[in-house]
Amino acid sequence: MADLRYLESVIPADMCSRSQFKAQYDKLEAMLRAVGQTDSLESSASTSVTRPGNGGQPEIEKILQRVIVRAKGMVSEEMLIRHQREIPVDEIPDYAVTHLLADLGEQEVQGLAR
Repeated sequence: MADLRYLESVIPADMCSRSQFKAQYDKLEAMLRAVGQTDSLESSASTSVTRPGNGGQPEIEKILQRVIVRAKGMVSEEMLIRHQREIPVDEIPDYAVTHLLADLGEQEVQGLAR
């Protein structure tokens, strides 16, 4: 396993806890559900073509995992830039990307809302 001491310089100390990660994850999941429900209502009220994945649980899980992996990739890249140390994405704990979930999640929700 990689030495994660260097992560401290990349991750804000006040945003690196499992409880904060869970809270941010739940908030993002609720936002995605709301967008999915809006899409379902709009598609049932009109005769337009429905978009794939109307916010069902499997689709939401895929989106959340994609956001987390993208955030881990950003942390890994930042580690490489700052410390010339590569930390594989799969060795970065989920809670270490809490500070990125809000921004990346908002981008994802905006993309789905279009």
